[in-house]
Amino acid sequence: MSLEIRLAHTLSTSEIYGPGRRFVVWVQGCSLECPGCWNSDLWSEDGGYSTSVDELVLEIAEGDGIEGVTILGGEPLEQPDSVLAVIQAVKEKGLTVMLYTGYEEEELRGAQRECVSFSDIVIMGRYVASLRDTNLRWRGSANQEIRVVSDAYDGLVVEERGEVEITVEPDGGVSMAGYPERWLLKVLEGL
Repeated sequence: MSLEIRLAHTLSTSEIYGPGRRFVVWVQGCSLECPGCWNSDLWSEDGGYSTSVDELVLEIAEGDGIEGVTILGGEPLEQPDSVLAVIQAVKEKGLTVMLYTGYEEEELRGAQRECVSFSDIVIMGRYVASLRDTNLRWRGSANQEIRVVSDAYDGLVVEERGEVEITVEPDGGVSMAGYPERWLLKVLEGL
């Protein structure tokens, strides 16, 4: 029987949440509740939807031309058994894993530690609003650390830059991923 995982949403392809083209998974639920968090709508454990790890892995496997999976949230390590199952399954399919967590190394226990050790890149540390920097790549605040865990990205050079992806859907809907400046949000709201 497959484990369940609570998700906020997924994005089948992105080029701003890690190296190369990636499938992105936002988990639902976060008890850390960092003040000023960009994804505060993902804090509640009651939001989003539940799916099986098997269904999620199947959806990921259908991704076209992706090099890996990025898991963020919410707080992925508050669902450590399910997230670990996803990480192990996608690694078996030859995909890389980039994991975001607000936890610090000393706070990790059991399956949380395994999630970190099986990932290829981990963004670690709580979001700190006073250290917000939209010119950082893959991070929201300057205290957050990029850890290259595996040799899959040995020698990775991270060019600091802010990134935003805007997608216009076939039905005319507009979606955005990344960390935009407030002026861009106002422009998008007007569309």
